[in-house]
Amino acid sequence: MIPLKNLLSDYQQKHQALPAFNIDSFEIYQAVEMAVSELNLPCLVQLSPSEDKFIGAERLLMLVKKANSEGLPIYLNIDHGYDVRRLEHCLKIGFDMVHFDGSKMDFDTNLATTKYFVSQMKEKYPGALIEVEFNHINLVGATPSSDSFTSPSEAKRFMAETGADLFALSIGNLHGVNNDLPEHLNISLLSEIKQTLGNTFLTLHGGSGVPLDQIQSAISLGVVKININTSLRLKFIDSLRHQLTLGHGEKLYEYLTPVINDVKEIVKQNLISFSH
Repeated sequence: MIPLKNLLSDYQQKHQALPAFNIDSFEIYQAVEMAVSELNLPCLVQLSPSEDKFIGAERLLMLVKKANSEGLPIYLNIDHGYDVRRLEHCLKIGFDMVHFDGSKMDFDTNLATTKYFVSQMKEKYPGALIEVEFNHINLVGATPSSDSFTSPSEAKRFMAETGADLFALSIGNLHGVNNDLPEHLNISLLSEIKQTLGNTFLTLHGGSGVPLDQIQSAISLGVVKININTSLRLKFIDSLRHQLTLGHGEKLYEYLTPVINDVKEIVKQNLISFSH
């Protein structure tokens, strides 16, 4: 399996993006692994701090290492991490990258903290990648404001001074899904950010709620990692509710196997659409 940095460089040149799937449960992981096995396309699996508490990075690591030993190109990330000791632990045990989210700090404090963290991690774990952000990406329900969008000049300074590898954009994307009001990306701002940052790896959070045509425009302008979480959760819940009406009995796998297959189809759609 090629190093993640090499894979992202290849995707950047080919105008493709790597989906990063949050793992809420073992069944979600099963769906991702099955999709990767069927398509032989790479992805990231990742844990937010709350998902880490529920699943455990150490457990997910063992599942992924087993998949890697079977030839499956699955990589590991911590999403929106803020506990630097936990992030370092995950790099130490074998995670390919971590996302340090200092966006709740003021810009200068975030800059100084991120710079120190990146320098320490790069020295200890030379192959690891670090994702960073300074514009807080809100939840669905918040009204996107241009004041919260990424400033290209600030992004250039932040990435130059911190030495981080990946930058999380704020261009109208939100965490979550609102089917009545799809997210709208500021594509012209993305183009300006891309021109300013050059070959920096750009990442898009909240990918579940962004229309496919905008996703494809973002990929064409250099986004190489797109986070997918809510669409997997919604499919899982909807499918499980349906299975519970069928009265399978007490065997949980009879309920969960069709659910996993339904989630797998969402994963496959993302794997295909982001890489073509």
